Amino acid sequence: MQNESKASMIKEDPNFLEYCYRRVLLALDFSNEQAKVIAHCVSDGDRNGKSTQGIGVFEIPVLLARTGTMDVTAVPEIVDEGPTWLVVDAKRASGQWAVTMAMEATINKARESAIAIGFVRDFNDAGAFGTYVRMAAREGMFAMATNNSLPLVSPWGAMQNVLSGAPFAAATPGGELPPIVSDIQAVEVHDGDISEAFFQGKKLKGEYLVDPQTGELTDDPAPYFKQMDDYGRISDCDAPSVFGSPRMYAFNLFTEMLAGVINPNARMSPEIDGPPSHWLEPQTEALTGGACIIVIDPTHWMPAGEAGRRSDRLVSAVKSAKPRPGVDEIFLPGERGWKAMQTASKVDILPAHWESFTAIVDSVGLAIDTLRTEYVEN
Repeated sequence: MQNESKASMIKEDPNFLEYCYRRVLLALDFSNEQAKVIAHCVSDGDRNGKSTQGIGVFEIPVLLARTGTMDVTAVPEIVDEGPTWLVVDAKRASGQWAVTMAMEATINKARESAIAIGFVRDFNDAGAFGTYVRMAAREGMFAMATNNSLPLVSPWGAMQNVLSGAPFAAATPGGELPPIVSDIQAVEVHDGDISEAFFQGKKLKGEYLVDPQTGELTDDPAPYFKQMDDYGRISDCDAPSVFGSPRMYAFNLFTEMLAGVINPNARMSPEIDGPPSHWLEPQTEALTGGACIIVIDPTHWMPAGEAGRRSDRLVSAVKSAKPRPGVDEIFLPGERGWKAMQTASKVDILPAHWESFTAIVDSVGLAIDTLRTEYVEN
């Protein structure tokens, strides 16, 4: 794949992409239930404009299934629980399936006890975490969720990747207006950001890489990027990444406290092997150490729908703020993605991601044109 600084984004129907994801996974011997859940979660990333957590992340379950690192026959299960908490052991199944299962169970416990916490361990990559907290928001509840990962960032002042490229998401229920959804990462850049910048011929948004020889900071991934054959997102980078501020460093460690430290029998990020190319070979442990989900049902202390009405007041106040020159509309976090999901409008796909995806489709004996015909006919 060549540098894509002048390449145009590809527009594609997200419903068709979701159909393709499921068909590819079925061809790789995933169960119908697991394939459906993974396809939905990956598609959710596409619909919310998170390309590295949409079609870009689809490479990961495919790779891990092929190597046997992901056990496509395993079924996650709740192995321990109390009135307000539970632990899901994924048994090396997909993160999308395991975290979805944990969120559903945690929502049910919160409905009974007002607040509940769910832990997940021994699972593979789970993609965008906004997917899971929106599940609770749709049920009139607040949720926050995070997981850890292989080491993708250096501690503050260091130049060796030790800590996680953690996602963090939170959502509160909306009323007449969309819910507020904060879906961010507890690092300045992760591997997907680096590969996306490289393929578009762009610099990073700041000097977040450190030269391994000189210790000098840089925003240019090109000299350090190591593309892996047949992949558009999964890649190595010889330059460790760094935090932009002590606050992000502290926030990253907060996510590890939840996902690893208090999660029973979960591995912490420094205990997970890296770099990404390590996972091109079969492994006996899953890619991810642990995840934590917290769900709160406010109907235990306020009328049903009141949290949504309060959220609407907050959203209205934010959106009515005086805009800066050249700004047409003030948006809330997650607002555009929520609206895009309602309309199923076409999504932008990076050409490198499309090239990798079509290669995956071909490799399992399918063809994009045939799948498109099947999708239209069905």
